[in-house]
Amino acid sequence: MVTIMLRTMIFIDYENFDISLSSYYKSNNLPAVRLDYNKFPRKLTEYINPDFALVKTFMFVPKPDEFLMQDPYLKSRYEWFDSIRTINNLTIIEGAHIARPAPKLIREQMVIGDHSTYYITEKGTDVNLTAHLLTKGFMNSYDVAVIISGDTDYIPVIEILNTLGKSVIVAGVEGQNITKFRKLVDRQIILKDAFFKTCALAPPKPQAKRS
Repeated sequence: MVTIMLRTMIFIDYENFDISLSSYYKSNNLPAVRLDYNKFPRKLTEYINPDFALVKTFMFVPKPDEFLMQDPYLKSRYEWFDSIRTINNLTIIEGAHIARPAPKLIREQMVIGDHSTYYITEKGTDVNLTAHLLTKGFMNSYDVAVIISGDTDYIPVIEILNTLGKSVIVAGVEGQNITKFRKLVDRQIILKDAFFKTCALAPPKPQAKRS
C-alpha cells in the first residue's frame, strides 16, 4: 500500500503565539523554553502526523517603527527575526509595530522608556497571513495548512479553504482558547511543555576555565 504524503505548510502568527507561549510558562511557574526554529516546524509536523510532508513555513512578524527601534528588547528581537531568515524553508513576512501617543499626548511627548506615554498597535499580520493562506491555497501549493494562532480573524479564510477542499489544522498553546475553531477545522492541536522541549534551543556549552 502506497502512503500519500500530504504537502503541509505552517503559518505562524508570531506575536499571538509568543504571547500565549510566555503566558503559559508564567502561569505554570515553569522555566521558559526558547524554541529552535530549525526544529520547531519539522517537529510540529511530525507531532501532528508523521506521514505529512513539510513543504514550507511562513512566520509573520512585526517590524518596530523608528521610535520603537529605540527599545533594546524590540530592536534585539527584530535582529533575531532577521537572523533566522537563513533557515531552510522558512520565510519571514513583516508587518509593523507602530507607536501611538497616549491619550491627550502628542508624538513629541512619547518617551521610549516610559510606556505610559505611548501604546503599540500591530499592523499587517492578519492581512499578510490571510493573503498567503489564500494565494497558496488557490495555487494548490499545499494539502494541509497548519495555522498557529488563536485569532478569530482567520475564521473567514478558513471557511474559504474548506470550500477549496483544503485540510486546516489550528495549533495553540495550552491555556489558549481555540475552541471557536472546532466546527471549522479538521483538527485542533494543543501544545504543552513536553512538546516544546523537543524543539528547544540547546543550552550554551560552559566555557572551560582558564588555568
